[in-house]
Amino acid sequence: MDFIGYRSDALGAAVALVNAISRTRGEPADDKPAPDRMRAVLREANYVAARAPASVEPAMRAWARRLRTVFDAPDVDAAAAAVNGLLADVTVEPHLSGHDGRPWHLHYSPPEADLVERVRATTAIALAMLVSEYGVDRHGRCAAEGCERVFADTSRNAARRYCSGPCANRSAVAAHRARAKGRA
Repeated sequence: MDFIGYRSDALGAAVALVNAISRTRGEPADDKPAPDRMRAVLREANYVAARAPASVEPAMRAWARRLRTVFDAPDVDAAAAAVNGLLADVTVEPHLSGHDGRPWHLHYSPPEADLVERVRATTAIALAMLVSEYGVDRHGRCAAEGCERVFADTSRNAARRYCSGPCANRSAVAAHRARAKGRA
């Protein structure tokens, strides 16, 4: 995990976990989640998730719902309270780890921690760092109508309001059409 400021794999994992349980405009409700969706998210975020049991799926979905409270917070006080709630439920025991052929790196959970505990600790710490350094200016819910996904802004200008390019484009086109219709 790269914990240099707010640009980290764990922060990206937090966003990806929340977005894995969220809908974007036009998507149906996810009544039957894909069986390995959360493990795929974790692998993409550089967690060693290939050996994880199937039980990580519901545990990660539940954690993603908890992470979402930080992104949905209306102000910095509510975001801090949400982060403190996450931190209260994780065991944080930093140590250096060298495993699976990877170079030494920092883990925030105890050495005996399982995948769920490691993900919970690192994502909670990443969101704590984000909120403590930037308040609510660098994360939130997508501004596109009908989209429930979230974002964490890692750009230099901190102007992101959408979860993705397609949502930003749809919103720009809708605004353009509304202005054109208003002129007509």
